Amino acid sequence: MSNSRAAKFSNYPSASLVKLISYFVLGIGLSALLANHSTAQQAEAIERPLDRQYFSQPHLGTLVQIAFYSNDTEFSQKLAQDCFGQVKKFDKIFSDYRSDSEISQLCSKPNKVVHEISDDLFDVIAQAQEISIATDGAFDITLGHTTQEWRQSARQKKLLINDKNQTSYKDLILYPESKTILLRKPLKIDLGGIAKGYIADQLMMILSKVGIKQAAVIIGGEMVFTEAPPGKTGWTVGIERPSHEMLGNLTISNKALSTSGDSYQFFKQGNVRHAHLIDPSSGKPKTNRLNVTTLSRSAMLADAWATALRISTPENALKLANETKGIEATFIPFRKPAKFTTGFPKLKKLHQSPSNESPRD
Repeated sequence: MSNSRAAKFSNYPSASLVKLISYFVLGIGLSALLANHSTAQQAEAIERPLDRQYFSQPHLGTLVQIAFYSNDTEFSQKLAQDCFGQVKKFDKIFSDYRSDSEISQLCSKPNKVVHEISDDLFDVIAQAQEISIATDGAFDITLGHTTQEWRQSARQKKLLINDKNQTSYKDLILYPESKTILLRKPLKIDLGGIAKGYIADQLMMILSKVGIKQAAVIIGGEMVFTEAPPGKTGWTVGIERPSHEMLGNLTISNKALSTSGDSYQFFKQGNVRHAHLIDPSSGKPKTNRLNVTTLSRSAMLADAWATALRISTPENALKLANETKGIEATFIPFRKPAKFTTGFPKLKKLHQSPSNESPRD
């Protein structure tokens, strides 16, 4: 449920970049790839600086982008294709747009019965539940019926949300020892506010396992970075206001960043702007204009916390962010000064005209 373009990444092509854990490899393939790459890269490292490699493909309803540094072009292309293959695998687990996905199949099974689920799905739901508890339900993955109604509303430009869709994260029960789950009532689970971050983390793990040290993975508004590019102090990310003007640049490394807001996913009915973000306390879309950008050690945490803080009331969100270990955040209201947690890095100020990008449904 994160805003897909409220931060902009500028260390490689494609300026409007904003808003994947296990890696299954066919045995000998990765071993041979690792051996060949290690030998080639050691030899070439003596000869010349590493080259920037950039790959992108449309997946998960957005653009998946991977950048890293290597002098082995053939290896880099194979590695990128392996990553995109993993994205397709994760889509078959997490997508609520697909009737054949694991999450959709789970929601079609009998309630009040324990069901086995994959490790990936269990890990994502378990993390979601932890954040739901920490935010007193502001983050809730059981609102899938309501988010589906929002999508229909956006197409018709008319709010069509049913007040009877009363669900809660408490309707999910996890059994960690057996990696099983029980649904207390019929549910439609929406992992849109956490799964992309999880997938980004898994792609970065793939890159790290084969010795890539300087890399960036971006899936919509979820970004994760390792060491700084050669000759740089970090990866530069532009932080955007709800008005599409740039608030400033952030230079980071070995961090994940996510932005949640209403800049691109909304529809207007009369003078009311209905964001794609659903408030569990009311069952209605958020109507205030606000971008929340979070920093954390993992893209999954940054993703989910950005959504949770964006949905929380403004007076509680900053306090909650300051009290949560491992999370830093900035809150950027429309045409009002931004607020920051105490440990949020200082932005480099700049002057830039609003972007020409149009809102997305």
